[in-house]
Amino acid sequence: MRSTVLVVDDQQLPRQALSSELEDAGFAVVEARDGEEAWGAFVSDEPDVVISDVVMPRADGIDLLTRIRAMSEVPVILFTSQGTAKAAATAFKSGADDFICSRDVEIEDLVAVVANAARGAESAPDAALLEDQLAGRSRAMVRTREHLAGLAALRTPVLVSGEPGTGRRTAIRILSELGHTNGAAIVDVDAECFELDAGAPEPRVVHLHNIEEFPGRAQTYWTERIETLAARHFCDGPRILASSVEPLSVLGQNEKFSRGMGRILLRFALELPPLRSLDSDLSLIADVLVQRVATSLGRRTKLSPAARKLLAQQRWRGNVSELERVIERAVAYSSGRQVRRETIADVLSEQAESLESFRELGSKREREQLVALLQETGGNVTHTADAMERSRSAVYRMIEKHGITLRKNC
Repeated sequence: MRSTVLVVDDQQLPRQALSSELEDAGFAVVEARDGEEAWGAFVSDEPDVVISDVVMPRADGIDLLTRIRAMSEVPVILFTSQGTAKAAATAFKSGADDFICSRDVEIEDLVAVVANAARGAESAPDAALLEDQLAGRSRAMVRTREHLAGLAALRTPVLVSGEPGTGRRTAIRILSELGHTNGAAIVDVDAECFELDAGAPEPRVVHLHNIEEFPGRAQTYWTERIETLAARHFCDGPRILASSVEPLSVLGQNEKFSRGMGRILLRFALELPPLRSLDSDLSLIADVLVQRVATSLGRRTKLSPAARKLLAQQRWRGNVSELERVIERAVAYSSGRQVRRETIADVLSEQAESLESFRELGSKREREQLVALLQETGGNVTHTADAMERSRSAVYRMIEKHGITLRKNC
C-alpha cells in the first residue's frame, strides 16, 4: 500500500513540482494551498507524512503543526526559504520532525527526507545496520547513510555510483533490505546477459550492474522497462537498482544515456565517497572490518595502535575492498589478541609483490598483442588502433612505452 503525503504550499508551481516528484517516487499525494485547507485535508485523508511551507496566508505552517500535534504524531516536515535559527527553534519546539531551508536543498533531497520520515519507527534499527555496513563519522559517510535510508523507502529506481571497491554492492543490498523488498533475492543483470528470463517468475529486485558498459540494445530494453514501470508510479513490477563505476557527473554528460536510461536513474542517484576522502574515518573503518573478519574466523582480536597507524599511512587505490583484503589476511595470520604492525607490513609487502607480478604479466600481454597487430597491419597505426579499440595517440604512447620500432609509418 502506498504512503500518502500531504503537500502544503501557497506557491502553485513549487507545490506541483514537489507533488510530481513524490508521485514518481511511488507516493500518493494530497495538495493544499494553506494551513486552513491543509487541516481539512489532514482530517479527511489521514496522510502518513505532512510537508508544509511555513509562511502562508490564512493559517501558516506553525498553526497547522500545532493543530496536528493536538491529535496526532504523524511526521511533519516544515520548510521555508527564510530559514533562521529562531524559526528552526520555533518549529522544533512546536513538534516538527524536521525543518528545512528550501534554498539549500534540491527537490530530490526533499523527496528523500519525506521517504525517510515515512519509515517512522523503523529508522532506529536501520541506523544500526547502516553504521555496521558503512562505518564512518565524517560528514561524507553520515550523509551517505542518510541518503541511503531515504532512497531505500522509495519505489523508484535508484542509481549507485562509485569507484571499484567503494561498496556499491553493499549499498545495493542495503537499498533492498531497508525498502519494501526486504528479504527478496536480488537478480543481477549485466552488459552480456541484460534481459530477464521470459520463462521465469518476475524478480522483486533487479540490479543493473555496471550500466556504463550496457550496449545500445541493453539500454533500449531497460529504458522501455523503466518507462513502463514509471507510468504505473512503480506500484508493481520489480524494484530497479543500478550501479556504475562512472561518476554521476560523467554519466550526466553522456547525452545518449541521460536521454534514455539516465532520464529516470539520474534523478535518484547516490555517489559513494572513495576511501582517500575519508582519512578521518579510516581507523574506525579498519576496526569495524577487523571485528567482522575476526568474528567470521572465530577469533577475538583487534588492531594494535601501531598497526592502525600503518594502515592509515597507506594509499588505498582499491578503496575499502582492498583494505578488507589486507585485514582479512592479517587477522588470519595473527594468533594473539592483537593484529601487530609487523603482520600488517608483511601482508602489504606480499600484496605489493603480487600486484607487481600482475602488472608485469599485463604489460607483457599488452606488448605481445600490440606487436602482433602491428605485424598484421603492416605497421599501420590507424588500423592497429581500430583493432584495439584505442585512439591513435594511445597506441603511439604504448609503442613508446614498450620500445617498439615501427618499420612503416602511417
